[in-house]
Amino acid sequence: MADREWTIELSKSAEDNMDQILLHISQKISHQQVQAFLRGFYDTLEDIKRFPRMYAKLLDLDNPNIRHFIYNKYRIVYELIETERVIRILTIFHSRQQLRLSNII
Repeated sequence: MADREWTIELSKSAEDNMDQILLHISQKISHQQVQAFLRGFYDTLEDIKRFPRMYAKLLDLDNPNIRHFIYNKYRIVYELIETERVIRILTIFHSRQQLRLSNII
């Protein structure tokens, strides 16, 4: 029997982060560029569904299931919940900002 497919969930914090990012970039770039940004973001999430361990572990934490990557200047931090086959996006923030562990745990 094949493994069940992974699903993606955005935490409330990640949803709020994305809303703020979209508001910010929509004031600086065209509607078409915002749409391209979103398409690329969702394509990246599809890649993570296929290969959930493809990105680096967050070494600041002692939890091998929390990983991160940079997409278009934004750091996306996610958690693998193995038992549920869920990839939960925990937070999204500009890569120039310092990672605050309190935003993750």
